[in-house]
Amino acid sequence: MKKLQVLLMLVTIVNFSFANTAPRKQLPDDVLKKLNGYNETWNTLSTMGSMESMPLGNGDITANVWVEKGGDLMLYIGKSDTWSEATRLLKVGRIRVKMSPNPFTTDTNFEQTLNLYKGEIEISAGKKGNRLKLKIWIDANQPVVRIETSSDKHISISCTTELMRPQPFTLTSPDDPIASSFRGLLGSPVKPSESADVLVKKSDRIQWYHRNETSFFETILAKQNVSSLISKYADPYMHRTFGGVIKGSNMQPQDDSTLASVKQGKNFTIAVYPYTAQTQTIDEWSMQLEQLISNIDKESLPSAHSNHYAWWDAFWNRSWIFLSGDEDATKVTRAYLLQRFMIACQSRGAYPAKFNGGNFTFDYKGKNGDYRNWGPGYWYQNTRLFYWPLTASGDFDLKKPWFDMYMKMLPLQTDITNAYYGHGGAFFPETYNFFGMYIQDDWGWDNPGKASDTRWIRYHYSGALEMLSEMLDYYDYTKDAAFAQQYIVPFATQAIRFFDQHWPRINQSLRFIPANATEQFWDCLNPVDYIAGLKYTITKLDSLPANFVSPALKKEWNNCLASLPPIPMTHDKKKILPAEEYGKGHNFENPECYVIFPFKLYGLGRPDLDVALNTFNERIFKQSNCWTQDVIQAPLLGLADETKEYLLKNVNSLEKDVRFPAFWKPGSDYVPDFDNGGALAMGLQNMLLQNVNQQILVLPALPKSWNVDCKLHAFDNTTVRIVSKEETISTLDVLPAARKKDILLKTK
Repeated sequence: MKKLQVLLMLVTIVNFSFANTAPRKQLPDDVLKKLNGYNETWNTLSTMGSMESMPLGNGDITANVWVEKGGDLMLYIGKSDTWSEATRLLKVGRIRVKMSPNPFTTDTNFEQTLNLYKGEIEISAGKKGNRLKLKIWIDANQPVVRIETSSDKHISISCTTELMRPQPFTLTSPDDPIASSFRGLLGSPVKPSESADVLVKKSDRIQWYHRNETSFFETILAKQNVSSLISKYADPYMHRTFGGVIKGSNMQPQDDSTLASVKQGKNFTIAVYPYTAQTQTIDEWSMQLEQLISNIDKESLPSAHSNHYAWWDAFWNRSWIFLSGDEDATKVTRAYLLQRFMIACQSRGAYPAKFNGGNFTFDYKGKNGDYRNWGPGYWYQNTRLFYWPLTASGDFDLKKPWFDMYMKMLPLQTDITNAYYGHGGAFFPETYNFFGMYIQDDWGWDNPGKASDTRWIRYHYSGALEMLSEMLDYYDYTKDAAFAQQYIVPFATQAIRFFDQHWPRINQSLRFIPANATEQFWDCLNPVDYIAGLKYTITKLDSLPANFVSPALKKEWNNCLASLPPIPMTHDKKKILPAEEYGKGHNFENPECYVIFPFKLYGLGRPDLDVALNTFNERIFKQSNCWTQDVIQAPLLGLADETKEYLLKNVNSLEKDVRFPAFWKPGSDYVPDFDNGGALAMGLQNMLLQNVNQQILVLPALPKSWNVDCKLHAFDNTTVRIVSKEETISTLDVLPAARKKDILLKTK
């Protein structure tokens, strides 16, 4: 009960704060006017269901929102922590709201708008005197979805939970159309199954839940040959229970699944309270949910509105990017704003967003919102691309679930490393469960060894070095001493120690073999991503304040640095190679370009720019969509025209039957493909602002045809606002002002 007590204490504190603090608008009026120009508005009903939905969220709870042709308001509700007994991340539920009489049955004066600034969806229809308005919002400060109705005439209203899983399901065949959604358990001798959702009879509300009474956690540890650790780590699946409650003003249950108005009225408010917890009994879960609802309901609706709007106002004031000059500039701006909005909607919960659809999966090609290709696991190389851009945008709070997941994995991965190899440090798989370890299908179900069965990722370990690089980047922006000491130092200790102790030294030089150069080259010697990652991160660690790192640890890191083999290059030293020795490629990646990003050893303002340009220009694979990195690396080399070309490729990565313009097409992942939007966001930021040591490069790769008004973050708690038109900068505001001396303008 301690966790619940802390939760309720926090809710009480937040409510007290709301009651005594009047929110103040922060976003400048001129910026708000530009932002409002990118609200997404539809004037016709959704004829293809949730494929024509809009996204909404509060950082943890999300909703796909649409109005069906028959006039019903529909919501697919997601959450960041709804892991099933078969390891999948499931929807909380599907909600249907009916109104009678209902002007939404036709397109007459229909309008549905995603209001970015307010973090809400506004819907209206009908002629004057018969007009009905809906407002849907998910409280930015409380775990509740609100649906408010206002009509010219009296109406009746009902709200139904349509159970996502009304019957138990067992995956009996890997050929089942939804099998890939269970990736990780496809080879299991015990077929993965999920129990049915349960309706709870209540006199004043609708309540339902899904509860895990089985788990694959112990099976995964046993099959990966670390049964000895089962008693040390809590099972994250067993008794995990998620569901929700629906309550409404002047509404009561019609049956166990539908809440209906007691009498007609002009105004109704429906509240949906999703909740997840691991409890010993379902009664305990229900009691916790009841207490949470009670605390949420203590805040008045006007106060909740005000503070919700204040959160989104502060969010948009952190940073912005508005391009102009041609239609392409408008498209890129829209893509960036919508991508940033969607990440804000789903990255303040218990776990980071999923690359393959995030929490916004919907009915697609015959599969419902519980389905996602590539299954429930995380891929490091896929997830990183939409978390990297959050530093330059100043969305530091949104990065916390991403960093926290790796820190929570650290003890388990350290123990596994010791169990397998008998040495220190921690390795991190490329594909893993939210708690750590390999996705079981990638490890292998009859694998008695100490390395993954699949050669694609068998020695793909560089993700840990890139995570460390991202942590160091976060510190450079924020100078957060607590973060450095509590995250960076312990993570760096184990990540670097693994590389330092796992491979032999020949003539005092580490010899990395067997190794992977990403997924591209298998069983190679001295891959560039290992070497560049260690060189870049250890060098940056060396600059941390002396009191953060013990002398012994610093010596250990620098001994590793001194033992690194040289970065592999061609004989003439004009181009970086993927590895010292490598064979056939197996994917479509360019590991040699990792020296540009994520390990920024080469690029603008850094030595040997010509080597970086040669390497990039002669790369084998030239593409930008999904998880590929051309759009990120090109601006780091000052390639403005190429950057524009790649940005537009990502912007135009659209699925014709999907209505929302940032629900990116599947690519190599699933829809929405957040890799595609993340790479676009980072490429755009790199085009406008770059940090090189203490210098801030302004507009290093802006195409001549584009104008810009942007505010972005830079190292050392610095913000920079730039307004530029026709290659002339009219505004350059730098805070703190002392950092203006570090600005380096692009020369024509």
